[in-house]
Amino acid sequence: MVGLTRRELLAGASAATLLALAGCGDGTATRPSMRKGISLAGDLNRWDDALGVRPYLLDVPRPVTFLNLWVGWPALQPLAPDPFTRSASFAQLSDPDGPAAATLDALDVQLARANADGCETSLTVYQSFPAWTHPSVVLDPARDPAAGGRGYPQLGQGTLANDARIPDDHSPQGPWAWLVAYLCARYSGERSPGPGRRGARVGNPHGARLDWLQPMNEPNLTWWPQRSVAAVVAQLARSAATVASPYRSDGGPGLLIPGTSDVGTPPSPRGTPWDVFSGEVLGRLRGWQPGLPVGWAHHNWVDVKYGPRASGRWRVEELLDMQRRHEWRQPAVWITEGGYQFSVRRAGADRYVVDRDATADPSQPDALAEQVARLRANWSAMARLPVRAWSQYQVHDRDVRFQSSLRGPVRETPTGRVLHDPPYPAYELWPQLAA
Repeated sequence: MVGLTRRELLAGASAATLLALAGCGDGTATRPSMRKGISLAGDLNRWDDALGVRPYLLDVPRPVTFLNLWVGWPALQPLAPDPFTRSASFAQLSDPDGPAAATLDALDVQLARANADGCETSLTVYQSFPAWTHPSVVLDPARDPAAGGRGYPQLGQGTLANDARIPDDHSPQGPWAWLVAYLCARYSGERSPGPGRRGARVGNPHGARLDWLQPMNEPNLTWWPQRSVAAVVAQLARSAATVASPYRSDGGPGLLIPGTSDVGTPPSPRGTPWDVFSGEVLGRLRGWQPGLPVGWAHHNWVDVKYGPRASGRWRVEELLDMQRRHEWRQPAVWITEGGYQFSVRRAGADRYVVDRDATADPSQPDALAEQVARLRANWSAMARLPVRAWSQYQVHDRDVRFQSSLRGPVRETPTGRVLHDPPYPAYELWPQLAA
């Protein structure tokens, strides 16, 4: 991209040229190649060299070209802006001494580094909401799973936390839309002198840019109440597009929605099944003209671990059919999170290990071998479809019950962090995969 500003690229380059410059195509008018993506959350998976993440993903013959990072809204705005206005919300988020400052600065640094590395960038807003965004609901702290409570009901299961309660205001004039607008403004690529200083509108001292914003994450699994989630998501998608569109001419990000979990029955009774949810959202968005690029984000955990359905078709293929039936513009799927989720068991008071015998396919010798086989199979199948990105979730895991990483869990010891050795076999596989 040397010699061209981001504004010049957006204003004058063809779509095929843009794809080629981003390392995502060959400059022809054919369907773009599937991006090789990684979704990195938490301090064990920062886009830097501290734990070897960046060189492992970048300094290889077939590097990652699509990078997804994460941010949590409650950490940015634990208190409501005062006065309760969009401008006050922007000022609060830009305050160099405010609660958002350290989190956003760390995010800025990683995004700016990814920009310099030539990666296409995405940011996912985690599935939690500040308590002040749903004042109509009186929450019981004793029910919060974070405090050992039983949680709130999700299709008969008490699993969801207080902060998963959907905000009351779904409109473009509400605080959720203010957050979307702020992130679009901050990461339009305009370098600012600092958060809130010398008249800077939103602050972005590193000049970090964002190609895509994912303002929702797995709403059909993690939000409540589930009974109305599809209608809410469709309204939030429209609101996000309304507030994001004005920043597009300045280099602001496109949108990836809705970040669907491919949960279903079977194998899981949790949440709203992905196909029911997706069909309703697509139906409610039929004929939508969002005014900026919008891609359909989807997570493929079930597809990877359990393979195609009995019909021989992958769930992503069914999603593409569903998009066509509902006349979704340019049917395509962005797999922004996924991989092989291990079955994990306790091994002592504070240790979790992969259950090597717990595989979905009895013919596989163990879970680590199955991870390699299933990742390769799904990657190859998706590369033949209009799938724009395939994103593995995490290089390193924490030593907790949920594990899906390529290398294995990091141990916290009195002398520092210890990486898992030997790495899982998938650690060697990933750099070899290419669309």
